[in-house]
Amino acid sequence: MGIVYLFKQDVGNVEKLRGRKDVLGLIKVLQSKSDSEVRIKAEKALGELGAEIAVEPLILALKDDNWRVRYEAARALGKIKGAMAVEPLIQILKDEDGDFRMRAVAALGNIGEPAVEPLILALNDEDGDFRMRAAAALDELDWKPGDDTERSHYSIAKKEWDELARLGEQAVEPLILALNDESWEVRRGAAAALGEIGDARAVEPLILALNDEYRNVNIKAEKALGKIGEPAIEPLILALNDESWGVRGGAVRILGEIGDARAVEPLTHALKDEGSDLSTSQVTTQQEVKDALEKIEKRG
Repeated sequence: MGIVYLFKQDVGNVEKLRGRKDVLGLIKVLQSKSDSEVRIKAEKALGELGAEIAVEPLILALKDDNWRVRYEAARALGKIKGAMAVEPLIQILKDEDGDFRMRAVAALGNIGEPAVEPLILALNDEDGDFRMRAAAALDELDWKPGDDTERSHYSIAKKEWDELARLGEQAVEPLILALNDESWEVRRGAAAALGEIGDARAVEPLILALNDEYRNVNIKAEKALGKIGEPAIEPLILALNDESWGVRGGAVRILGEIGDARAVEPLTHALKDEGSDLSTSQVTTQQEVKDALEKIEKRG
């Protein structure tokens, strides 16, 4: 008896089981060691029959060694619309396989309302790519944020920095948290948005961002503090003695841009004091102090 004959027999058996709506029989085929193509046909039949009892076996199939079996499991779960499948499908949004993620998003869109709350929670995940995919899944569900806090987390996930700036003070706390994000692009965007909002609550976190390992983030933090202006002056003066060279240098440049006379004495003292971190740092920083003092004098 040839392999092709056995394969056709197995496929024919699946067709018979589907015709009889024998869900348990189809589940047995899915869980068997049959050819992957046969198991996929069993998954398709289970999805078409919409049997809730098949949800758990299909969830297990999401981790199958065969990628086609995994894909079809996600598709079948979306057709059945069982709420139990929501969390496993959401976790697929972290998978490296883009096609698998797309199928999970489509399945969550089919499941509908039961997927909404878990996806909203996923907007706060530390993984930026995961957040973006959760937002995409919510878009598939035609979901709209219920308040400004939800809108802030949703916009951060989608990196909609102009929208966050428009939201204003309601977005400040989520954006401050985003300054510690794993992604430098998110940190940079958050710093820029905070500068546009101009809320004093962002001053200390932005000063810390002057020491970020990515220069693109440092630059946005400097510009943001310059836009915030007066509320940042005293904290920036204190930052002239920070242990971080990046923070000290950034504080000098920003104080020069703001141009407030209160910075003259501490900058002058720092430049003349032999024990000062600024006076003993690189020549370029000393020149930046001089440049800052000149800018303040011109504005005075």
